[in-house]
Formats: sequence, C-alpha cells, structure tokens
Amino acid sequence: MDKNFKKIAIDAAKKAGKILMAHYAKDLKIELKTDSYDVVSVVTEVDIKSEEKIINILKEKFPDHGIYGEESKGTNMNSDYIWYIDPLDGTSNFTRHIPLFGISIGLVYKGKPIIGVLYFPALNILLSAEEGKGCFVNNKLTKVSSRQLSESLYYAGGKFKGEAQIKSQIYQKCGLVKIIDASSYEFAQIALGDAEIYYLANVPHDVVAGVCIVREAGGKITDGQGNPWSIGSKTILATNGLIHEEVVNDLKGHTD
Repeated sequence: MDKNFKKIAIDAAKKAGKILMAHYAKDLKIELKTDSYDVVSVVTEVDIKSEEKIINILKEKFPDHGIYGEESKGTNMNSDYIWYIDPLDGTSNFTRHIPLFGISIGLVYKGKPIIGVLYFPALNILLSAEEGKGCFVNNKLTKVSSRQLSESLYYAGGKFKGEAQIKSQIYQKCGLVKIIDASSYEFAQIALGDAEIYYLANVPHDVVAGVCIVREAGGKITDGQGNPWSIGSKTILATNGLIHEEVVNDLKGHTD
C-alpha cells in the first residue's frame, strides 16, 4: 500500500478541482437536501462528481481505508485509517459565483487527524499539512497570527438548520466578524495568519482537514468548552492559540 498520504490527497484535490472549475460560473441544477434553503441544504451534480473522483483515487491507493464523504457517507468505518471528504465546501458560494469554495480532504488515524489538504481552485491556493511536519501554502511554510482578541477576525457561520450560528459573546470583543459559509476557507485563513477564530458545530467531513492544517500552523483546536476535540465533539473552536483560553472563557455558560 502506498503510504504517501499527503501527496495522493493533493493529487486527488487537484483533479477534483478541475471538475469544479469546469462547471464554475455556469448554470447548474441545484437540489435541496432538506426542506429549508440554507447553507447545508444546497447540493449540485458537481458536488457528486467531485466526490466520486476523490473516492475513486483513494480507494485505488488505499483499499483498506475507511472513507466518509459528505454526499456518499461512510464505508469501512472500522478501519484505523479514515478519510473525511468535503468535495465542494462552500456550495452556496459556488452556485452564486463567489470564488470562496474549496475541497477538503483529511485523514485520521485512530481518530487523530494526521493529514490535511485544502484546495481552492478559483484562487489557486493549496494548503497541506502532515502531523509533525508543519503547514504549507503553495509549498511555503505558513503559521498563525499573534493578534490579540480585540484585533481578531472571527469567522461565524450563517443559518444552519434554521438557527443563526454567530455568538454575541465573541463578536462583542473581537475586531472583525465575517460570514463566509465555507469551513475550509475559514480554517485556511487562520493557518495563513489572516483570521483568528472559527467556532461552529462539529461536522467531521467539514473540519478534519482543517484541524490538521491549523494545528500544524501553530493554532489550537478544542471544543467550545475547552475540552480536547474529537470526531464526536458537538462543537469545534479553532484559534491562533494566543487568544484561545479567553475565547473559551467567554463561551462557557453562554447561549444565544
């Protein structure tokens, strides 16, 4: 079995990226996975084609690995190695011709993220990380910022299952708030030192790659209460590390 995990994940992301760009800014048939129109309900044929391409590559190279894709869900989930895939993160952006969409491919070993690849084909930005080896953007080492909370950019989610995700106790203290609705891009921004806070419900196929990326860039990941993050956590908080304890303290005991 070829164990060059990161190289193969990058190859899969780039090939899927070609599929996305072949359909970008063109008329698409949009379907809804739920009764309401929001960020989690929108899906297109491109999501499915991209996921099929990634899964086929991973299955050929790693037939014994588990794979969990946003559209196809899980296979072989008892494996020590499981890939988590979002083949088109930011579908709502993609369908509105906003270039903030990407491909997220992450690998966990016994529940711990060890590989992360985030690719943004419309922006020509690729981030990759391997446990213990740092985070790279277009082959250059990158790291998180050293901004304090009052200067920080907080990436909040929009409407998710009918409820607003933005947390007032964070936005009242930070410098900037933006809603992009593309977790891959938001994690990338923290790793690049351009944002400092990401806090949302924990959706594994959305976040596994980003967890590895942010950690290897020097950031910190926990759940919203400051507990160690795991695949089964209900929430996920990513920061530049410097402000992490302060953000956790503000989140504890609060509901919006």
